[in-house]
Amino acid sequence: MEDFKNMFEANSRALEMGLILRDIVYQSFQNIEESIAGGAKVKLALYSRGGKENVLCGIQKGSGDTCMLYVHHVESITHDRLKFSGKGKHAKRIKFSSAEEILKEDIEWLFSQVNQNSPY
Repeated sequence: MEDFKNMFEANSRALEMGLILRDIVYQSFQNIEESIAGGAKVKLALYSRGGKENVLCGIQKGSGDTCMLYVHHVESITHDRLKFSGKGKHAKRIKFSSAEEILKEDIEWLFSQVNQNSPY
């Protein structure tokens, strides 16, 4: 938990959002492993199952005081509130600017898509 918190500035909105997303990750996936990847400036929490190479999703501090959620095994989504940003090759991302934007049922729905499509 401390390694996760150290990815963010103390008492920041990004940390608050990251902790909310992390809780949903642990509630949504069984047998999940957390690892912190990256160097001193760019850190990313990766969540995998059955080995570190089997990544399902990730959480990262975004620019400013934002938080990024990355998902693997989902190419596109049709959802009223969740929108992918960027053009990730291996993962798609959603950028959050406030904790109020993170609706548990929306993230659980997205993670159900990951679970459905993941080979592990």
